[in-house]
Amino acid sequence: MKPDFTVVLRGYDRAEVDEAIARAEQAIDSGSEFARAAARDALAAARFTVVLRGYDRVQVDQHVGRLQQILDAGPGPEPARPADLADTSFAVALRGYDRGQVDRVLAQARHALDSGDGSARAAARDALAGTSFTVVLRGYDRAEVDQAIDRARRALSQPS
Repeated sequence: MKPDFTVVLRGYDRAEVDEAIARAEQAIDSGSEFARAAARDALAAARFTVVLRGYDRVQVDQHVGRLQQILDAGPGPEPARPADLADTSFAVALRGYDRGQVDRVLAQARHALDSGDGSARAAARDALAGTSFTVVLRGYDRAEVDQAIDRARRALSQPS
């Protein structure tokens, strides 16, 4: 899920950031330790150009740090089980994802996981891949929601 960085007057070059994050996410999805190590090293060496109307530097630095932790950790965590998704709670942030939208999407994912129906799981997984949430005041923490959506997608991808 592509992060939703704030565009600020003096921030990191958007194209550079998007490219670096896309490469890191591809390495994470690849399962190749070589690709993960190369992406981790590339992120560590990345020096983004500061431009007018670029991505917020603090947000990008935090996201890159999370990606580096994921790349350091090796293969992804076990997929979420329905019980894991039922207990999901998020911090409320000043600018976060719309709470009602997030709750509805995760409820649909839980329902598909509980159903055991392969086609319902596939449909829910595909719906999660295309999901984008409205950013509102006092919404759910975006990073936490993105991680929960990724866990749900992995769980829905597993055979029932």
